[in-house]
Amino acid sequence: MSTLFWDCQTGISGDMAVASLLDLGASEGAVRAALAPLAGEGFELHVGRVEKAGLDCCDFDVALDEEHDGHDHDLAYLYDPEWTPGGAPHAHGYHHRSYAQVREVLASLDLAPRVRSLAEKAFRLLAQAESKAHGVPVDEVHFHEVGAIDAIVDVVAAAVCLDSLGVEEVIVPRVVEGTGMVRCQHGVIPVPVPAVVNIAAATGLPLSVGPRQGELVTPTGAAIAAAAMTSTLLPKRFSVKACGMGAGKRDYDPPSILRALLIEDVDSGDGTASSAAPAPGDWIWKLECNIDDSTAPSISPVLEDLMAAGARDAHFLPVFMKKNRPAYELAIICDDAHREALERIVFAETTTIGIRRQRMECSVMDVSWRDVETSYGTVRVKVCERDGLLRAYPEYDSVRAVARAAGTDFRTVYLAAATSV
Repeated sequence: MSTLFWDCQTGISGDMAVASLLDLGASEGAVRAALAPLAGEGFELHVGRVEKAGLDCCDFDVALDEEHDGHDHDLAYLYDPEWTPGGAPHAHGYHHRSYAQVREVLASLDLAPRVRSLAEKAFRLLAQAESKAHGVPVDEVHFHEVGAIDAIVDVVAAAVCLDSLGVEEVIVPRVVEGTGMVRCQHGVIPVPVPAVVNIAAATGLPLSVGPRQGELVTPTGAAIAAAAMTSTLLPKRFSVKACGMGAGKRDYDPPSILRALLIEDVDSGDGTASSAAPAPGDWIWKLECNIDDSTAPSISPVLEDLMAAGARDAHFLPVFMKKNRPAYELAIICDDAHREALERIVFAETTTIGIRRQRMECSVMDVSWRDVETSYGTVRVKVCERDGLLRAYPEYDSVRAVARAAGTDFRTVYLAAATSV
């Protein structure tokens, strides 16, 4: 399993996140292909190399035309209290989009399910953070940070890069922010800016305030880190498989450099070397919720919908809740690519108002399907193997069809197929 450690000692922004992943070996071609439908949106992508403190870093630059430029890298605009527009052509270049419009842009792109899920999650975090900051409903949020095309490009590119690298776990031990005040389209506001604070409060993104004056963590960077983060704890010992460094655009001292390291845990916890990291398929999500105000007939169809939407397994358990009320516990097993879609089904089709989730490691047998010849006919059989163990499970519908055609009972055909593997 690929584990990424984002070392955010000098902050994180959207372009820094993408640059660090490209430097790590993510596919630039995949990024450009994913963003190709946005070619007419007033930007150009430039990927190059820059030197920061004597270190060779990747530079990911979303070059905007004057209409879309929002001063994000202009230090005089950001920090000089005497700054005035001065008639600069780009001084009024804020380009607004609503959260609904951003979702439409994402829907128009041809993205892998995992990429789309991460991008949608990042923008949802941004929208919710701005909604709380400005006291407006999420669907009414109109703001530069989400609306600007560079934010859309950064979020999608970061999601594509993580997918390209096959990253399953993202560890963010801390995100170091600066202090002071910074100018945005709404005026001069404190650092960390409200959107970053709200994202950290909603997701547990670990903020740390350093001594430097300036905004080191942008809302887009915080949203990408929070959306991708699966843990804040590094292994006690780990080996580094690869390292990428992404350069920030703002001219700070010391300079902003985001490191991305692919790592592997080498300590099992008892002083001995751990075994090889599990494959991506050996990690799952377990989703749970309790339902105490619905009848069995009204909620039973949700299981079929969950399985059709990609759940690996789903079931109800009878439980007793507060005041000894009989109820049902819904449990779902799924992979990361389907989790958010399955949660939407649960909220839409049941009366629950909350879902518990836990990322879990699992051990599974290798599964294959075979057509097995018996004296009664050909039966479809699921064959499971692991570490020299073998089990055969004839498929129900196939056994039933063969038994009826042969004029015999189900059990006879089932045993014949199971013992023929």
